[in-house]
Amino acid sequence: MNLIDSYVTEVGKYLPRRNRSDIEAEIRSTLEDMLEERAQGQGPASEAQVVALLKEYGEPRKVAASYGAIQYLIGPRLFPFFEMVTKIVLAALALGLTVSFGIGTMRSGMTSLEMARALGNLFLQYLSGAIAAFGNIVLVFAILERVLPAKEQESMKDEWNPADLAKAPNPDAIKPAERIVSILFTVAGLVILNGFPQIIGLYFFTDEKWTYIPILSQAFFRYLPWINTLSALQIGLDLWLLQQGTWKAAARIAAIVLKACVIAMLIAMLTGPTILRLTSASVAGTPLAEVFDQFGPLLNYMVTPVLLIAILGTLVEIGQTGWKLVQPKPSLPLEVKK
Repeated sequence: MNLIDSYVTEVGKYLPRRNRSDIEAEIRSTLEDMLEERAQGQGPASEAQVVALLKEYGEPRKVAASYGAIQYLIGPRLFPFFEMVTKIVLAALALGLTVSFGIGTMRSGMTSLEMARALGNLFLQYLSGAIAAFGNIVLVFAILERVLPAKEQESMKDEWNPADLAKAPNPDAIKPAERIVSILFTVAGLVILNGFPQIIGLYFFTDEKWTYIPILSQAFFRYLPWINTLSALQIGLDLWLLQQGTWKAAARIAAIVLKACVIAMLIAMLTGPTILRLTSASVAGTPLAEVFDQFGPLLNYMVTPVLLIAILGTLVEIGQTGWKLVQPKPSLPLEVKK
């Protein structure tokens, strides 16, 4: 891909999807005509001529802004991540409600009218849940939109150079999508655990109504202050990384310390009282009661392997982060002073 193609692609990232291809074709045609006019039949243009032309044409974000309004709640830089996260969350919500509905109705022997009512309730639950989830997603991304540009404006004070498009990516550069998704799901988890812990459970449709069985024990909520503190620190680290744009030694050390604290909390959960409370009494009168004696204890015992997997995964992340911290950096060529 030559510099003009890279430039047009970069501009396209900030253009509305509905007319992106037309604008990209227009910009490409304009640049090629300008380049041909400047060459004046002297053969193919050199890379220096292309760089000079692109620098004169303008920074990609500003060029894209000239093709439409730039007043937005969530800008084009974050919108692809916003769209991806929204689809994932809404799909996960639909899957969770569908599975819960299936478990609650497969043994209830409902009539056609009861099934219709249950489906109506399921739709209303999904609609209310989707609206709440979408509102939280928009709120988080709107905050990010207003937090991040300030740092970007500072970094744009340096003169933009089209030749940067051809440079190899920085191995220490952070991936904004990962950080944004991490912030979003951390905030969602905090909202659910602190404001709506009652929605974490099993739902069954019996006797023309939904029956709810909570699954978190009181022992779990003893860890909530730890969870809140570590989650807040993780959000702070993610925001710091988004503002820095690259992983630095201090950020990697902070990430290792934070993950070590997470492991300490997981070990406490593993060795302490069970964090689930599924018992024969709690499932009495529900479709789960018929199979609880066989599968109920298994559900409680599943906590141990899940926590062990989480500990192992966090240890692997610490190892990866530590290796990147201590491995030697590639030597960069010295700049020649003019």
